[in-house]
Amino acid sequence: MRRKTLIVTGVLAAGLATGVAGVGIASAATDDTAEKSPTRPTVLVDAAQRTALGQVSGGWVVSSDLEGTTWEIEVAGTDGTVKEVYVDAAKGTVVQAPADEADDDADDANDTDDD
Repeated sequence: MRRKTLIVTGVLAAGLATGVAGVGIASAATDDTAEKSPTRPTVLVDAAQRTALGQVSGGWVVSSDLEGTTWEIEVAGTDGTVKEVYVDAAKGTVVQAPADEADDDADDANDTDDD
C-alpha cells in the first residue's frame, strides 16, 4: 500500500511540475507582447494644472490628460475661450504642442464643409 502511495504521489508531483513550468512559459510569452503600463510622471496633475493656469489670466481648468510624457491641460479664460496648454510631465515646464497635435490642429483649421 505504501508503495502505491509513493508512486501516485510521484506521478502527481511530476504532473504538477510540468503544469507549473508550462504556465510559466506561457506567461513569459505573453509578457513580451503585452502593452507596458505607463510610468508615473514626475510632475503630477495638480502641479501641471497650476503651471497651465499661470498661462491664462483668470482661467480655470476644463480638462487634464496625460499624453505620453506631456500633460495636455485645457484652460478656459474669462472670455470663454479654451486654450490648450502643454506641460512637460518630467520637468513641469510649458512646452509647445506635440508635433502630431500641431498637425491635427492645422488640419482642423484647413477643413471646410463643402456640403
